[in-house]
Amino acid sequence: MEMHDRIRELRKKHLHLSQTEFGERLGVSRSVIKNIELDALARPDQKLSLIKLMCKEFSVSEEWLLNGTEPMFVQPDTFSLDQYVRDHGGTDLEIEIVKAYFDLDKDARLAAVNYFIDRLTAAKARAAAKEQAAVQVFAAEKEPDKPPVSLDGLTTEELEALYAEQQYKKTASGSA
Repeated sequence: MEMHDRIRELRKKHLHLSQTEFGERLGVSRSVIKNIELDALARPDQKLSLIKLMCKEFSVSEEWLLNGTEPMFVQPDTFSLDQYVRDHGGTDLEIEIVKAYFDLDKDARLAAVNYFIDRLTAAKARAAAKEQAAVQVFAAEKEPDKPPVSLDGLTTEELEALYAEQQYKKTASGSA
């Protein structure tokens, strides 16, 4: 396969662009793209310039364009956080939040990270304390009519579920 065939393949099969669209992306007319694909471009220097542009614009390997040596596309050296967020279902608002975070100076970012670590650690400790208090209440075989003070954060539904579980365990162990 010749270079002009590879260019046509790139445009049609991989980029799904018309000659006009392809040319617009490269800053040239449709007739220039037509001539390149027909291997009839009058100026060889223009062909080399266009090859460089194609490689840059479409992340195509120059070696592939010139000689057909795989891989066709090169991995960019840069990373787009915007694209990463979008690829993972992120919204424009989430992108702006990430950008706003990185607009903060290093000390402010560190303070923000520490703030969230402290909040999450405290929330985890509260959840563990509630769980431990519930275990102690039911281990003592108490039947609370209403939530005791030590279980202040649990809802009535959560307490009822814990109580039902304890009753089931008592019944199961009594019949064994």
